[in-house]
Amino acid sequence: MNMVKTANRPQIPSKYIRNSNGHFVCPHCNVIKEKQNTMLYHIEKKHDEKVRFECKQCAIPQKFLQKCTYLHHLAAIHPDSPHPSENEQNPYANVQHTCPSCAHTTHTKGNMLIHFARVHCETWIPGFVKNEACKGCSKTYASSTAYLHHAVQCFKNSATLDQLKMLSRIK
Repeated sequence: MNMVKTANRPQIPSKYIRNSNGHFVCPHCNVIKEKQNTMLYHIEKKHDEKVRFECKQCAIPQKFLQKCTYLHHLAAIHPDSPHPSENEQNPYANVQHTCPSCAHTTHTKGNMLIHFARVHCETWIPGFVKNEACKGCSKTYASSTAYLHHAVQCFKNSATLDQLKMLSRIK
């Protein structure tokens, strides 16, 4: 496999194995990812163990490849306890996204979208069943989060006008 040097990453594969659907297949464990960058993160975290950030405040230390994901974790899980290795202020510490249907708040729009889909959209989004095909387009998802991100768009035509208005306030 050829390698390409980049400024942020010393080496990344220039070619990945693709299956018949065009998805990327991990050469180590045969996990399938739709996007090349998702496969890169999978390989780095699971096989190369290139973890750049680790939260030692958690009982079981959490590992993160990206600084922004790590900082979101700190803001959401440890808001009153800054991480000892952080010398700068967390830009996500005071960010709050409020649900348009209730008082629930999160630190990211993505988490707000998932909350909204789980709690307020059960009438128009079919429930998640692991590795079962989406009823709208036949794609399969291993996690409820990935499915819900997809389902909000896939089943938009089943939403009420009020639900669509609330959804537009999240995006």
